[in-house]
Amino acid sequence: MKTLQDIPRIGEKMAQRFICHFGSEEAALGAILDGDIASISEVEGIGQRYAISLVHEVRAKVEGVSISDFLKTKESVDIYERLLDLIKQFAHTRYAKDKLHIYIPYPAAKIDRIESVRESVSYYMDTARLLRDNSDFLDLLSGIRPLNLKYDPPRIRERAIITANHEEFEYARQRFGSAIDVQMISTPSEFVDVARGYSHVIASGDGFLGFDFPEDIEPEYVSDLERLEDWQVVPEQVIGFFAKNLATIECSIAVTQAIRETGVMFFEQIDDKELGELGQALAMIDETGDVKAGYDPDIDRSNSIIENMDACISNAVHDANTRLDRCLTESKLTISGQDMLKVMSGDVELKEMLGKEVSNSYRTVTRETKERISSELGLRKKEMLIAESLFPDEIVHPVEVDRNQANALKQHVMHNIRKMKIEHKRNISKTLHGYRDIVRDMVRKVLDFDVGFAIGCFAHEYGLTMPELIDKAGIGFVKGENLFLRSRNGEVTPIDYSLGDTVHSPEDKSRVVLLSGVNSGGKTSMLELLAQCIILAHMGFPTPAKSLHTRVSDGFYYFAKSKGTLDAGAFETTLKDFSVVADDSGKVVLVDELESITEPGASARIIAGILEVLSENRNSMAVFVSHLPELILENTECSVRVDGIEASGLDPDLNLIVERTPRYNCIAKSTPELIVERLSRKTDGDEQAFYERLRAKF
Repeated sequence: MKTLQDIPRIGEKMAQRFICHFGSEEAALGAILDGDIASISEVEGIGQRYAISLVHEVRAKVEGVSISDFLKTKESVDIYERLLDLIKQFAHTRYAKDKLHIYIPYPAAKIDRIESVRESVSYYMDTARLLRDNSDFLDLLSGIRPLNLKYDPPRIRERAIITANHEEFEYARQRFGSAIDVQMISTPSEFVDVARGYSHVIASGDGFLGFDFPEDIEPEYVSDLERLEDWQVVPEQVIGFFAKNLATIECSIAVTQAIRETGVMFFEQIDDKELGELGQALAMIDETGDVKAGYDPDIDRSNSIIENMDACISNAVHDANTRLDRCLTESKLTISGQDMLKVMSGDVELKEMLGKEVSNSYRTVTRETKERISSELGLRKKEMLIAESLFPDEIVHPVEVDRNQANALKQHVMHNIRKMKIEHKRNISKTLHGYRDIVRDMVRKVLDFDVGFAIGCFAHEYGLTMPELIDKAGIGFVKGENLFLRSRNGEVTPIDYSLGDTVHSPEDKSRVVLLSGVNSGGKTSMLELLAQCIILAHMGFPTPAKSLHTRVSDGFYYFAKSKGTLDAGAFETTLKDFSVVADDSGKVVLVDELESITEPGASARIIAGILEVLSENRNSMAVFVSHLPELILENTECSVRVDGIEASGLDPDLNLIVERTPRYNCIAKSTPELIVERLSRKTDGDEQAFYERLRAKF
């Protein structure tokens, strides 16, 4: 598959939606082939179920096998989906929950796929044993999301390339024009005018080196634009991808380190030293792509000036006016005799003498206010020189700050911040630009780890073990536990069972078995347990038993209990469903109380006929749950083993006492008399008398 439209059900419009969402056709196709159901589900007009079916369809085409090649009935698919729902409870990311759907049970023809999954899952079971109780690790894993690859870098308004050469101008405009301004000038004065509009200017060419620019113009000279790296000119474009995915990348690094600390090899494309270098570079930026607070004391100091300047100046000016008012109110003018003679002779005016006194107070207050502002803001020498002009020399009352000078101070500080930040961003970008592809692979690897880790945690929670695959037709287990019962009730009674030729089988190695027994004794639950073991084993997963041996089969048929007697049409459809067992492929057939499809005599003959067909196929195995074992045996000519689940009475709480493990070669009765007895003992009066009369019939 080379294009999206090579995939069935994806036309031109749908392909465009995929490309728009993933950023490119290659990325969209990769997500589908990789089974990234979570990301596919986010495409406009596509839900989870569509995404799952799409991925299954594509993988079936690539692998040459589909889920229906092994799961032959709707009921078998239902069991499979319920198992997946159990496993998904152990996933820590939505990605893993959805991607678990790529695991399907394979038929015998795909034994290589089963073995591959078994090997992979064994690794995750070992890893889960080491990490599943580490709450910090699990929190990190939960913080990971698929990378957001769609990134529209912002245009950097305060940076420009200036050149006097037309060819360089065209080259710079083509390469960098979408990110920063590119200006062409012809004279030094024009250069100065243009440069003052930016905080950072790259001057291209040697023609500017001889110019004596003003102190506030500090261009960066480059002789050859082609030798510039993108990260040098626009480091934000490199940093932006990492900033947008910062939490996920940092969690992925921590997860990778935690896995390695257990001694398990993981993601060997990057060593520990490089991983540490990547982590240190990321620690310098925040989620906006800016230099993180606390990294550079000078930047932090300058940012503090910007944040606090207005409030600091306002408070200082308020206090200055208060002091000046108090000085003027409390001041006394003492005139010497000589000064008095000058006033009387008209050589000096009294107003002039008063102005001198006020001027001294004004200069003292403004000087101390500037010192206070410089101290509180932590201004340095050049900044203090600008602050010297915050108040006019002429006396004004009330005292007012010169807003132009305050803005000049602020602009100076902001200019310095940008200069410091671009140097840091360049260093950060220089480090990060080489890690983009590695980071993409690492995050995907960690997300895929969670898929396998969920299976490993599931296996440990339920005490699952890897089954042993055998050559002979048979399935047998020791201490098997129905997962659906276990998840609801917490604990279940483990059972042993076997059919066919396994190390767990009795002397009678029948492949075709009738299972009889008491109502509510656990026949359906045991059939479910067999189904769980078969499906999980064919997925390459561990199974719910302390030990399990099974042969890999070509297909699995599970028929649930029929709901009442069927009409003629439904009866015919049911018989057609069972006709598939007639071929000679190796298969496992599990059937729950097929006799309810019609009257007992007829259904016994039908079941007997099906059992005969299955017995003739030496590669098939079957378990039929039935309350009619004697009738079926009377109507069959093949050897069929009958096993039974028996009840021996009622406990003090009037619950059935049942031996859940079936007895081989034992026809167990349904024991309805025990149910009647329980009802009798729970009631009194006429109702009890009614149940006692029924009980007497037994």
